[in-house]
Amino acid sequence: MYQRRFKNKQGRRILNLQGRVSLMHLGGGAFLYSFPGRRFPIVGRVELFKRSHRRGLLGALALAGIGFLFFNIVASAGQADPIADISELQKLEAEGRYQELEQRTEEVKARLLHIEEERSRQSGQVKLIEYTVRAGDTLSSVAIRYRVPAALVAVSSGLDAGAALKPGQKLLIPDRPGLLYKFKAGDRLADIAQRYQVKLEDIIADNAELGDLDMIEPGARIFLPNARIPTPPPIWFKPAWGRLTSGFGYRRDPLLGNWSLHSGIDIGIAYASVRAAREGQVMYVGSLGGYGNVVLIRHEGGYKTLYAHLSRLSVRAGQFVAAGAVIGVSGNTGRSTGPHLHFEVIKNDRPVNPRAFVRF
Repeated sequence: MYQRRFKNKQGRRILNLQGRVSLMHLGGGAFLYSFPGRRFPIVGRVELFKRSHRRGLLGALALAGIGFLFFNIVASAGQADPIADISELQKLEAEGRYQELEQRTEEVKARLLHIEEERSRQSGQVKLIEYTVRAGDTLSSVAIRYRVPAALVAVSSGLDAGAALKPGQKLLIPDRPGLLYKFKAGDRLADIAQRYQVKLEDIIADNAELGDLDMIEPGARIFLPNARIPTPPPIWFKPAWGRLTSGFGYRRDPLLGNWSLHSGIDIGIAYASVRAAREGQVMYVGSLGGYGNVVLIRHEGGYKTLYAHLSRLSVRAGQFVAAGAVIGVSGNTGRSTGPHLHFEVIKNDRPVNPRAFVRF
């Protein structure tokens, strides 16, 4: 929406936000404005040397400022940084407000688990990332970094699922969950869709550039969104060797006396090494309210593991760790009745019983 009368005014200072508002300086304190109406654009004139116009303009600017401030407050509240809340937890603990500390700790922990948004899964032209393998890389570590299952990275790159990577090797990684499939002679699209559990309409939506999908030439690559490849279950390692002192589930809190969900298991070890239960990437290292010093690790397949009450931290955020690697030393930090390891397994941001994965 940009008025013809504005276009004909040469040499004027014009602010134009097309479709929203147009503002032209006529000289002195006079301005001409235009903005959309229900049927026709609304055009008016403001002259700042008139007292009534000055008051109206100042009022409009004040309302706009208040609205902008409110929007930013709401937006910042919705995007609160869980790391910034750690100091609040420490203050609650110092003041002995333990009931409130427990509640706020769980809130910060929940936001910490969502600290990284899931990648967009909208249909459209997929982008391929060419990744050059570096020393120490594995299929799993690359898959975790790019949020794509390791089996899909392997197939998209023409590798076996258990293949070892070599520095300098090139991998093809889709920019969202799915499989880049190379058509072979004799392939039928319907068979491929069934094999990888993908709907035909989803394949068509993501591969419009190929034209007729019934006449795909051998060697052509098609993207299969959210493809699934049956893979063997991962191997879990014990995070520590010791006696199980408290299980998963509802129990009476030993310090507060109320009934609450114990979202992990406790292993009675005193200042001993704690190891990663699976290969993954460290999400967070540091203090977390009643949990004391923690390490939070993200694994492939939507899993995360939490190791709490540590006395020493041996990893840093962003680091990739192998299964069984030492990540810290058990201890008695946070709200604890004695030295031990609190260990959690989290699936899709919900705590699950660790004994379903690790034998004790």
